[in-house]
Order: sequence, then structure tokens, then C-alpha cells
Amino acid sequence: MASEQLKSQIGEIKQQGAEEASRDPDSNVSAEDAERVILRESQKAGGGAYQFDPDASPEEKAAQARSRVPPGFHHEHRPKGVGVVTDMDDGTGDQYDLPPPSAAGAIAAPPPDADEKLVNGHLPDDERWEKTGWAPRFGALPGSEFQEETLLDHQTWVEGVLDEKFYGDWYQNTGVIIFACLASYVVALLGGGLGWVALVVAICGTYYRTSIRRVRRNFRDDVQREMAKTKLETDHESLEWMNNFLAKFWPIYSPVLCETIINSVDQVLSTSTPAFLDSLRMKMFTLGTKPPRLEHVKTYPKAEDDIVLMDWKFSFTPNDVADLTMRQVKSKLNPKVVLEVRVGKAMVSKGLDVIVEDMAFSGLMRVKVKLQLEFPHIEKVEICFLEKPTIDYVCKPLGGDTFGFDINFIPGLETFIMDMIHANLQPIMYDPNVFPIEIAKMLAGNPIDQAIGVVAVTIHGANGLKNPDKFSGTPDPYTVVSLNSRSPLGKTKTIRETANPRWNETIFVIITSMADSLTLQVYDFNDYRKDKELGTATFALDQLEEIPEHENLQLEVMAAGKTRGQIQADVRYFPVLEGRTLEDGTMEPPPESNTGIARFTIEQARDLDGTKSLIGQLNPYAVLLINGKEVHQTRKLKRTNAPIWDNGSKEILVTDRKAARLGVVIKDDRNIAQDPVVGSYQIKLDDMIEVMEKGQEWYNLAGVKQGRAKMSVQWKPVALKGDLSSGGGYSNPIGVMRLHFQNARDLRNLETLGKSDPYVRVLVSGVEKGRTVAFQNNLNPDWDEVIYVSVHSGRERLVLEVMDQESLGKDRPLGQVELSAADYVAEEDGEYLVNDEKALQSRSLKLHGKGTPKGKLNFTAAFYPTLDVVDPEEEAAEKAALGDETKNSVELNGRVSEDKAKNSVDSRRSAEKDHDKDSSLGRIDSKLAHQVSNSDEGLENEAPRKEKPKIRLDAENVSQYESGLLVFKLIEGDLSETNVHLEVLMDDMVFPSYVSSKVRTKHHTFGEIGDAFVRELDVSKITLRLKQKADKKGDGEKDEHTIAKLTGPTLDTLKQCLYNPQTLILKDPNGGSNRITVSLKYLPVKMQLDPSESINNMGNLRVDVLDAADLPSADRNGYSDPYCRFELNGKEIHKTKVQKKTLHPAWNEFFEVPIKSRTAANFKVKVFDWDFGDKADFLGATDINLELLEPFQAQEITSILDGKSGTIRLKLLFKPDYVIRSRQGSSTFSGTFAAPGKIVGAPVKGVGKVGSGVVRGATFLRHGFKGKKSVDDTNGFVEPEEIDPPSTTKDADQNLAVDGTAGPTTPSHNRSTSMGGQSIASNRLLSPASAESGTAQLSVIAASGYPPSANVRIHVRQVTNKGAKELLKTKAIKSSSGQVQWENEGLKLNCAADTQFQVQVKDHALFGTDNDLGEGLFSVEDSASGLEKTVKAGSGSVTLRTSFIPVDAGSIRDSPKSGGIRRNFLTSKRDLSGSQRPPTSSKAE
Repeated sequence: MASEQLKSQIGEIKQQGAEEASRDPDSNVSAEDAERVILRESQKAGGGAYQFDPDASPEEKAAQARSRVPPGFHHEHRPKGVGVVTDMDDGTGDQYDLPPPSAAGAIAAPPPDADEKLVNGHLPDDERWEKTGWAPRFGALPGSEFQEETLLDHQTWVEGVLDEKFYGDWYQNTGVIIFACLASYVVALLGGGLGWVALVVAICGTYYRTSIRRVRRNFRDDVQREMAKTKLETDHESLEWMNNFLAKFWPIYSPVLCETIINSVDQVLSTSTPAFLDSLRMKMFTLGTKPPRLEHVKTYPKAEDDIVLMDWKFSFTPNDVADLTMRQVKSKLNPKVVLEVRVGKAMVSKGLDVIVEDMAFSGLMRVKVKLQLEFPHIEKVEICFLEKPTIDYVCKPLGGDTFGFDINFIPGLETFIMDMIHANLQPIMYDPNVFPIEIAKMLAGNPIDQAIGVVAVTIHGANGLKNPDKFSGTPDPYTVVSLNSRSPLGKTKTIRETANPRWNETIFVIITSMADSLTLQVYDFNDYRKDKELGTATFALDQLEEIPEHENLQLEVMAAGKTRGQIQADVRYFPVLEGRTLEDGTMEPPPESNTGIARFTIEQARDLDGTKSLIGQLNPYAVLLINGKEVHQTRKLKRTNAPIWDNGSKEILVTDRKAARLGVVIKDDRNIAQDPVVGSYQIKLDDMIEVMEKGQEWYNLAGVKQGRAKMSVQWKPVALKGDLSSGGGYSNPIGVMRLHFQNARDLRNLETLGKSDPYVRVLVSGVEKGRTVAFQNNLNPDWDEVIYVSVHSGRERLVLEVMDQESLGKDRPLGQVELSAADYVAEEDGEYLVNDEKALQSRSLKLHGKGTPKGKLNFTAAFYPTLDVVDPEEEAAEKAALGDETKNSVELNGRVSEDKAKNSVDSRRSAEKDHDKDSSLGRIDSKLAHQVSNSDEGLENEAPRKEKPKIRLDAENVSQYESGLLVFKLIEGDLSETNVHLEVLMDDMVFPSYVSSKVRTKHHTFGEIGDAFVRELDVSKITLRLKQKADKKGDGEKDEHTIAKLTGPTLDTLKQCLYNPQTLILKDPNGGSNRITVSLKYLPVKMQLDPSESINNMGNLRVDVLDAADLPSADRNGYSDPYCRFELNGKEIHKTKVQKKTLHPAWNEFFEVPIKSRTAANFKVKVFDWDFGDKADFLGATDINLELLEPFQAQEITSILDGKSGTIRLKLLFKPDYVIRSRQGSSTFSGTFAAPGKIVGAPVKGVGKVGSGVVRGATFLRHGFKGKKSVDDTNGFVEPEEIDPPSTTKDADQNLAVDGTAGPTTPSHNRSTSMGGQSIASNRLLSPASAESGTAQLSVIAASGYPPSANVRIHVRQVTNKGAKELLKTKAIKSSSGQVQWENEGLKLNCAADTQFQVQVKDHALFGTDNDLGEGLFSVEDSASGLEKTVKAGSGSVTLRTSFIPVDAGSIRDSPKSGGIRRNFLTSKRDLSGSQRPPTSSKAE
């Protein structure tokens, strides 16, 4: 000690001397020399001294200091837990070089009667049961049989012949006495001797003996029963029946139990081997041939109703031979455990056997069983010892069986060991401590078996995190996700030195109960100290039952009752899809889903290639992979070529089942060198599930000479949606379901005041696929709407749920109906059949499918299959993988052939040994083996399935299939705003066919796939729009949350984007560009479109009211004051002016009205006589049949009024177009789908003839795509090469059909309407140069919200490229109420449909400059009916009436790009006869 102090002092003196010498100006010692001396002396003393480059950065200095820290000195911050890993692509490649995925390596399941070494990895029986003592068998071991007597051995012959009902009762005994007397009398009377009397006595004596035995037995049973009632509480019961059962069951179960213990303990010993030993292995474990014995049991019947309490006396004494026969003693095996301890390393090692044998154990145990009402009805079992048990054993640590020495002979050692055993067991299971066994939880299975869903926790960031320790500085936060603050399930990355971290990470958690709470624990990371918890945020999972998605949560971080900041997070719940229970009690399989949870397990491996190790034995461990990425690693075992892993399972959230690849890599653990691979395998998830259904679970490893692995996978479908499905979750549909919702009757009323506002929505796997509009304040709505839903499997279930729309809060359910797709999907010869019976169904509505029904839903359902289309991308991928898979199959085929040959030799040897067995015992079916070796033919013996014929689509022939599914892939987007959704709408839909996940960044990668149904491809419209908030009410264009929108013809869009990603540009009102990259494909559907769903059945009707003649007189002067009133479906839509004192009025007025269905429209005109101050007199009326009108042809008609006299002359022009639909107070769409027999008119359908909407829609491609050719455009559009709109001109034979039968057919996605023409006219989205011309009419009606003192004047300007041009200036009006109104303030002008206008509001000053009150932009409405709109300008708003009338329809028909008249759904033979007439043009008056 003194010498160390002296050395330390010498070192200090040297350091001080060096420092002083460096300061002395006369010394030659420099400062660098002094630093070296100080550094050297400090290191000698064991201190932490470092020398840095003065020019180095702080990071470099910190790295140098960390390099000098000894390994293991700091606390390693390992992940505290991980949630469910996913197969989502992170942009990195595969981590391992795996063989191509193939099912060719799956080994056929062995025959059930095979007993020799099998190809699936089973050991021969001799090897398998060598460690356990004997193989499972019935009865005792050979040579130990013994006979036992039963009560049947003591019964008499009479008992065996007579039934018990013939003896034993008093009257039967009396009858025997009477029989004896009479028989003796008869013998004497007949002169018989004593021999006959002895015979009678023998008969009666035998009967009496039998009778008295029954009496005694009954007496004994009664006495024992009575005594048992008393002894139950005070005495013990014998358990000989249990001991008898154990004697027969022990030879069967004991070897299996021993084998399980060996496999489990071997893993523990292998992973717990001390460093100074090479390995620990259990060489032998047997419990002996004598089973445990239950001596007696005592019960407590007065315990609680849900408690069963018993005291069990048991013993396990294999050495006690008092109750065994001599033969049993000779064949008896004693319990024995042999543990091999290998000392040394690798080849320089020696195994020593540690033997423990002749174990004995006995004690008194209390068993307490807690019952419950739910299955399995036993909650838990608690056991404890009422007294210390007796334990005996023989331990020989050295010398083995021959020279082993029992260490218990050492004085004091046995007592010491017993005291240690009791000291460890006492706090666990010695009374009053109990050892609980949770039976209910054990039977519940693993988490994936009882999982109810997956919770996705997206942690965006945190704000204002505070560290409770004021001296800790700025925190380095990370968040740990758990349930109820228990085991961590996931962890975010650590953000350095910030109180406002941004993580933007998603963690997935499997949940088994909604009663738990989700906890987010925020920690401050420390390099050297333990991480400090900053606080915890909590979210109750039961909130997800009502609202499955919670976005933008602001969760408070609490610590010690104080707020320590906030966490911004999204919590979304995706339920597990379960099969329903059928009426017969059977469980229906769950519906098919491409997303779900996969539990991937590797249980064990056999025959690993030991040549890779110098000692012939490996230290194996397995690595589980998903899509080439490592997700789990098992324990590393020691010195075994047949490992069994107890932790070889991993749950994986799969977002694309059809593309998921499962892989396993088995490695040999090397302490120093790199771990070599001793086998690998890869297989597609779908293939593995299919192989498991055939009972195959063993696989030949690839890349090695030998080796097999036993793997399995469990699958639970989960309904993922949005960005979590990663696009890959989409699978091609097999068809579409057409659901026609006619009406509902007697619905529930959930409103306190008024009535419910019902609508119907269709759910598939919990995801909404379509819905109708809502009928306000109506319990008997008439929707009359058709919704098309894509179907991916016959196992899917559709939920038709009637909802009550709420203005505030969540919509409430009114009842639902479940529809199974299997009832409509039928397959024949590999093709799905059309099912269009459309039988009317009236189904009762039940809340959540349960309870008392209330209300009826009336609907029809039909199924139409899709055509199988060749996908160029999938075709190229299959060709690329074909070569690799063939190579892998050849390698595996060689392995299987060797196994097959080896197995055949073993089978022949087995057959020679045992001729009594079937000659095919142990052989593999040659057909099955051939199929295993041939991956092209599959893994089972079945006839080749007929493949569906495939068609190949391209831009040239896609227009031949009018009806189909448009599948769109959203790839990426560059947006001008964040927190928006991208919606896709089709045709006349008001609700989108698909809504993307919320976009939170301006550059977003969607990776999502969806579909939408197209009824008529050649006239269909597609709309993309960005919205900040989903449109749940169907407000459509009036919704102020729309950011940008783009509308165009579906056919041209499809041709441009078919299997070809293109960029579409959506312009917002502020001039910002939003670029969306999409790719499209098309799946035609085999169906006959209902004529009433065609676009020719809806559109705008222009009515010119010309004049009337010969009207009856209603006034005294012999004249009338006539006017007309027009009604559509019982509602007044227009009223003309009054013509005074005439019977031949000439009105010369016109109006336009949208017609939602010509086939069901009830259009009527009524003529009245106007009277001042009195009710108008009816002059006559007539019905107008709209079905007779030719589209785009003005037709003049003269109709006779049904009054006294008179006719009316009208001119009608019908223009087919999609009609906007909105919420209804009552049905305005009734009868839309009327019987086709009513159709007798002849409208024309064609792209050039559908009206302004479709013609203007061509600019969608001209200005919406990013193409090869780009020009300098002021709008910022990237314009491709010119794309001509498609022509509809065809040969007459191809275009015309007969008797109203439809040619090419097209279904509707949803009877809800889209934005129609006004979407296309949106000047925010399309270039003005390509829009169509027409006449716009603008009228300023009112203004509100401006100061009462303001002298309000409105200026209307037209916005052009050269600037704004003033068109209208109203007169200035001052109103004290703030409400200003104008009359006759309007104008008409010729302009393009997408012209933009500006409204300016000014406070007019008589002298000086007007003050600006505000301004706003607007465009005209694409309708001639004149709709009002409100424009926001400054603090107030201006109300205008706008309309737009396109150029005359006749000129459109005569345009060069319009085709000839085409036969369509509503054309009759009469209209097709003869030559085609030129259309009649009519200009609006």
C-alpha cells in the first residue's frame, strides 16, 4: 500500500515538474513535452486522460473519447419492446441472398401407418424414445402383466341368466316358499322319492341364495351412501378408481411427457450454459414405470358456490415394491435423469454425466378451483402444500452408473440441500402461499388466436415537453408505446435536444380487449445514466368501438399530476374479420382478405449438415424473414443438429398477402468468426397457407446437401384501408354486386323532434364501399338507387346498413342486413356465372345484426363477373421469376428424389420384417412423390383446373367494353396544401368511389389502389378533387372544403394512363398547381346495362312555350286571361306570364329543367285563367311524353288539352347529361328504374352528342397530363401532344340494335350524382382556350354583411389574360339593415364555359374615390335554369343568379367530330327506318 502511494506521489511530482519546466523561459522543455508527460503518468495511474487535436471538431473529440471507453461500461439502451412488424417496403433491398420463393421443397405428409424413418423429419421410434425409457404403449411393459379379479367372477349361474327384476323382493321370496310346498305335495302325490324332494330343495335354495345376495348388496349400498354423507366432511375418500386409471394411462403418457420435458429443458440449458463449460445437455430423462398414486382426498362441500376445495394426499414412490408382483419388479424402471456436462471447448472437450435417480416425492396438497360462467368455466386453480413434502433422491455427480458416489452420504449435505429446496418452495406454494394456474388464460391461446384487431398508433410529434429536473437541460425525447404501462410494444427514434420533437412514426399493436388503455410514455435519453421518464399520455381503447379512427389527437403528457407537454397522434383501429356462426351451429370461415396478421413459426430442424462444423455438431439458430427483411431471431442452441426452438414465432402485419414472401435462414453460431449459413428457404405466404391445408409442414432446405425445417403459419384477416394497405392490399375483383335499393318502410325514429334522415350504406369488411343520398325527415324513404360494389371472393359478406344522418356528431345506425356473396357467386369450368335474377327482397333490419327487428329494407341484388385481363406488369414479373424458380425446383427435385429412393428401401425392409402388415406400409405414393418433385404440377393429386380465358387490352380496343371496373393506382403527389384527402368520383356520383388517406406533406407517396365502376365508358366522366374535409352530406360543389378539382372523359383518360403512369394537374383558385401521378387499368364486366341507367335517360330539357289556340272562355267578356303551369312529378317547376283577354295566347317563353329519368318522369302542363283576387279557373291540361324525344333535336308538338277545348304548342329539346342529385325531403327519383317495356323513344348516346359536358371534357387530357411534349404555358400546365377526342362514328350495322335491345352494355357505379357538367366548366382547372362557347347571363340580386352606412355598389368584371374588363356596375344603395337588394341589374354576353369573373364591392362616394369593401371570384353555373350562388367578398357576401346556355345542339350534331346516329337503349325501330334525317336546329328565343 505504501509503495502504491509512493508511486502516485512520484507521478504527481513528475507532472508538476513538467508543468514548471514548461513555464520556465530558460528551460528547454516545451508545452508539448509537458502534455506528453502528464498524459503518460495519468494513464499509468489508471485515470481517464485524453489528448485531442486542437483543430478537431467537438463531434470528433467525442468520438475519440467514446472509443476509449471499455466495452460494456455504459448501459446499453436496447429496445424495450417491439410491436407488430409489417411487410411494408422501406426502400431497402433484401438482407439475405435467398432462393426464389417456391413450394417445391414441401415434403409430403407421411402415411398414417408408417413407422420407420420418414422423409418429413420424424426420427425412428428406437431413437425417438431412447431417452425416455420406452415408447408409448397400451398396458404394462412386457413381462409385467398381472390378472385382477372382478365382481363378475363371483356371480352365480342364476345371476347370469335371470334379470334382477325376477328375484330379491318379498313377494318373490313368498312365491318360492309356496312353490316348495306345492312341489313337495305333488312329489308325494305322484309317489316320488327323496331324490325328487332334494331336487326341489336345491332349486329353491339356489334361488334363495341369489335373492339374499341382492338384498345384502342393496343393504350395503344404502349403508355406504349414508356413511359417505357423514365421512365427506370428516373423513377421507379413496381414489382407487383414479389409481387404476393411472396404472393404464401411465405407459402411454409418461414417454410423451418425458420427451416434452427433454425438449423444453434442453433449450434452457443450451442458452444458460456457463462460459467455462462447452455445453449442457439432458442425455436421459424418465419417470419410471410406476405411476404416481393418489392416496386419498378430502372435500369441503360447504365452500362458496364458485369454489371447489379439496385436500389431496399423493405419493410418487417408484422404489416401493410392496404392491408389485415379482414379475412387475423384474421389469420395473426407476426414474432417472442424466445430464451431460461437457468441459473444455470444441474438439478439446470431455462430457461428464451427472446422474439423479430413484426420485421419490409425497405430500399433502390443497387444491382450490375457482369457477366462472364463461368458457372454459374454470377461471384458475390454486395449489399449495399444507405441510412440507417428503423428497428423496440419489445424486451421482461423478463416476456415472458404475463408479458414481451418492453425495447424500456426505454428512450434513443432504440436510443442507433439503433446507435450500424448502426455502425456495415456501414463498411459492407452502401454505398460506399459493401457486395459481390461470386455466382460462392458458386455454385462450396466444395473442393472435384471441386478437380482435390491430391498432395503428401514428405519433407525429410533441410540443412543450418539460423535464422535471431543472438542471437536466433540453431533453432528448423518445416515446414508448404499451398497454396499461406494461410490457413495451414499440418505440420511436430519439430526437436530440428538443422539447418539440417530430417523429412521424407508426407503431402497430395487436389488441385482445377494448378494456385496456393505450399508454405513450415519453423518456429523456441519457448516454450514461438511466433514461428519465418525462410523463405518460393515455388513450382509452374503448373509444375505438364507436369511432374507429381518431385523428389529430392532442394527448396531455402527465407526470405527478402536472402537465408536461402534449403529444400529437393518430389512433386507428382495424378489426379482425371473423366468420359468422350459421344456423346449424357450424362456424363459417372468415372472409378472404389480402391484408391481415400472419404468425410465422419455425418449430424445429432435422438432419442439419454437421460437416460445416469441425466437431460435427452445430450451434444453430434461425432467422425469420419477411420479403427478405429480418424480423426475428431465435435462441442460439449448443451442440445439436436437430434443434427445437421454443421462441421461433413472430407476428407480422401483412399489407399485401399475394406478394408477401416468408423466409428462414439457419445459421451456425460462431463466437469469433462470421456465422455461416447451414440452410435457407423462401416461400410465398399464399403458397405456404395452401401447403399447410394439405398437412405438409416440413421443407427441404435449399443451398445445402441435407436438412429439413418444420415451419407453419397462422393467418387472420384484418380489414386495413388507406395508406396502411400500401396499395398491395388490393386484389383483382372477381365481379361486381349490383344492389338496387328501392325503399325502406317503418324505420326506427331516433329523433326527439321530427323524424330520422335515413340513407343506406354498403360495408365490406367494415369499409364503406358506397351509399345512397339521405331523405330528410322520412321514415319511409324511396331511394330507388343502384350501387355497384366490387367483390373479390365468394366468401365476402356485404353489410347493408341503414343510417340516420346527423348534422352534428356521428351518424346513428337504424338497422342492418347481411348479404353473403356466396349466395350469388357461382363458378362453372373455371368461370364465374352471371346472376341477374334481381328478385325483390324484403329483409328486416336489426341493430348491429341482433335484437328485435324494426323496419324493412326492400332491394334487389345481382352479380356480374369480370373478364380476366392480362396485366403486362404481372406478366413480365412472372417471366422474370420463371427462370429462377425452375433452377430452384431442379435443385430441390434432386433432394426429393434421394429421399424417395431412400424411403423405398426402408419400406421394403419393413415389409420383409412384418408380413402381416399392409404391403404398402411406409411407402410414399408414387403419384404424390411425383407431384412433390414437380413444382409446375403442384403439391396435390388433382385434375388440372381449367383456366379462365384472358383478354389483352390496349388503347385501341378498350372502348369495345363499355361496362367495367376502373382500377386506379395513386402513386405520388406534389400538392399546394397539406392535410387533404384525394377523392375519385365517377359519372353522376355525389359521394366518392375512393377516398385516399390524409396527406400530411406537400410531397406525398400514396401507394394506394382503388376501383370505381363505369357504366358507359364512352360517355363516362372521372373527377379528381382535393378536399380538406370529407363530404358526408352530399353537398358536392357547394362544399367549401374543396381545394382543387379536375374533371374529364374517362375513356380518353384511360387510354392515356392504361398501364402507363401519368401526372394530372389540378389547379386551385389561388393559382397553385397540384400534381397527382396515377396509373389505370380496366376490368370489363359481363353485364347487360339496365336502360334506365343509361345517360340517355337523364339530362336537361329545354321547353319553349309557344302559344295556344281555341281555349275556352272563363270570363264574362267571352275571353280568358290564360297562363301555363308546368309540373314534374307533382311539383311545380315553371309558370308563364299571364296573357290578358285572349283565347289564342302567344307566350313565346322558354325554360330549362333537369330530368333525372325520362322513363319515369311525369311531365304535365296545366292551363289556368287568372282572376284578380279569386282562385284561378282550370282551362285544361295535357301530359307530355318525354320518351318520344330525340336527343339534341328540337321537336315541336301540339297537344290537345283535356278541358272543354283548346290546344297548346310547345317546342322541346332534350340534351342527355349527368344530373346532379342531392339530399331529398321526399323521393324525387321515384320510378327511375321502371320496366324497360315503357321505353319507346329514341334518344341518341355518343361522345359528340352528350352535350356540353362531355365535349368540354376533352380538355382534361389536353391540359392535365405530363407528357413528352411541353410548352411554356402561363397556367403552369405541362401539355402533352394533341389528343383528339374519340370518334363515335361506326358502321350502321354495328351501331344499331333491334327492338330496344342494348348493344354494348355499361353499369352504374352509384346512382348518386357527380358534379356533372358544372365540374367540367370549372375555369380553375381547365384552360380557357379549349372550352366551348355559349351565352352567359349574370344578375346581381342582393348583398349582405356590409356596414349600414355603406353606399353599396357592385362591379362585375371578366378576367382575361390581358386583365380584368368591367361588364356591369349596379346603382349604389344604402340600407340601414345591412341587406341590399337590386332589381333588373344583369347582363348577357358571349363567352367560354370556363370564363372567370370577378365581383367587387365598393362604398360609393359622391365626391372622391370609392372605398373597397371586398372582392371575390366566381364562374357561371353550367345550367340554363339560372341557379343562385353566393360569392364571399370581404366582410360580406354577394348573391348572384348565373346561367350558361351552350351553342345550339344542332350545330353540335353537325360538327365534324360528331358521329352518325347510333342505335341505343331508347331507340325504336320506327326511328331507325329510312335514311337518317338531319337534325332540326332551333335557336332560343
